[in-house]
Amino acid sequence: MESYTFLFRVPGWIIAVVIFAVCFLVAEGGYQLGKRHAAAKRDSRGDSESAARAKYKKDHLGAAQAAIAALLGLLLAFTLSMSVSRFETRKLAVVDEANAVGTAYLRTDLLPEPQRTLSVRAFAEYVDVRLQLASPERYLSEASNLQERATSLQQQLWSLGVSAAELDQRAVTYGLYLQSLNEMIDSAGRREAGLRNHVPEPVLYVIFVVAFAMLGVMGYTSGLSGGRSLVAEVVITFVVTAVMFVILDFDRPFRGVIRVNQQSLEDVRALIEQGVRLLR
Repeated sequence: MESYTFLFRVPGWIIAVVIFAVCFLVAEGGYQLGKRHAAAKRDSRGDSESAARAKYKKDHLGAAQAAIAALLGLLLAFTLSMSVSRFETRKLAVVDEANAVGTAYLRTDLLPEPQRTLSVRAFAEYVDVRLQLASPERYLSEASNLQERATSLQQQLWSLGVSAAELDQRAVTYGLYLQSLNEMIDSAGRREAGLRNHVPEPVLYVIFVVAFAMLGVMGYTSGLSGGRSLVAEVVITFVVTAVMFVILDFDRPFRGVIRVNQQSLEDVRALIEQGVRLLR
């Protein structure tokens, strides 16, 4: 199995809690710093020139806060779109693989014995392995040998098809089976490629930095003005955290709240199990 990035291995809810806590602490720290600077300015000078500078500084910080907030919104929207598109690709890949496996399995009827019986049983194990690879504990386990087993079963099925074709090289039916088997193997490869295609982790780190900067400037501006809305601060922090959690959850296809449905492969497994029972 591949070596996954740090954020991908950490549960999404833990990352969300950390983001919420850090964002709130940064906003609170900015507020306290702004209050201290505002008090120091009032104690040092109280003339009109100082007041004008303070007003200019607050206006400048307000513009900076608006610019950072706009940038954060764009980053969140762009990254959410990336994660959703990858999630939809993974969903379609499951359906594509299920259709390919189902077609290849139905074409085992074109094979002679004993290749047909051996292929049906290999298909049953192959679908089980592919479904086990979709479970969270298997998906993240680098020590798991399921991927190697799936590859071995692909090779076994291909060898059975080739051995059948060698019996009669003029038979078109065996070629149809090998063609569908080739599509099944290709669909598995496309699905694996989709699972490895995550939102780049540096993009997430950039969003974290921009979010911390926005909340820090917001807190500092509130401190300079001498007042703030704690409810608004908590709501903004919660909204940013919630969007980040959704982005991370979309990028984790087999765990979390939003998961890729494996029902298509489950249906194929039920079909193959019926064929296995008929062989007994």
